Amino acid sequence: MLGRSDFISGEQNIRWATKGDVMGKLGLLVLFLAAVPLTARGDSKEQLAGAWSLVSIEFVRPDGSRSSTFGANPRGIAFFDASGHYIISVMRSDRPKYASNNFAEGTAEENKATAQGTITYFGRYSVSEADRIIAIHIEGSSFPNWDGADQKRLFVLSGDELKLISPTASGAGTAEVVWKRAK
Repeated sequence: MLGRSDFISGEQNIRWATKGDVMGKLGLLVLFLAAVPLTARGDSKEQLAGAWSLVSIEFVRPDGSRSSTFGANPRGIAFFDASGHYIISVMRSDRPKYASNNFAEGTAEENKATAQGTITYFGRYSVSEADRIIAIHIEGSSFPNWDGADQKRLFVLSGDELKLISPTASGAGTAEVVWKRAK
């Protein structure tokens, strides 16, 4: 592993000068750069821009157990643009259809299943490369308590996968959301 002394010139660092050692350290540096997610390379906002399809969303309790409010096969999409706007929509795939075929005339049970099985929100976002944080300002949400709220999510962006991790509102665990770049 490269240490501070590896970058200090002078007679004390003779081992840096051998060809084999240089190649070995160069190899380690290349492996390190390949393993560092794009988030650490300073271009994650560009990499984030575009459309993302939901892979999974799970709530992780402090004891490590997991649950999925949105069922076994949730559906969702997220859009982030380069100027800092986003929209995210997630829903259960097993929501019942409305008998009336009119979204404004659902029964109490149909409306409850829709409200509990769907979350959509939009607004503006910013990225902190150093902290690996996406800060979102929610301008509007299907859950009205989020309107006007500011939230933060840790993120890992690796190739065509985006993972967002955020504390739950109750403070009893985290939400882990995995997205793949939409094709």
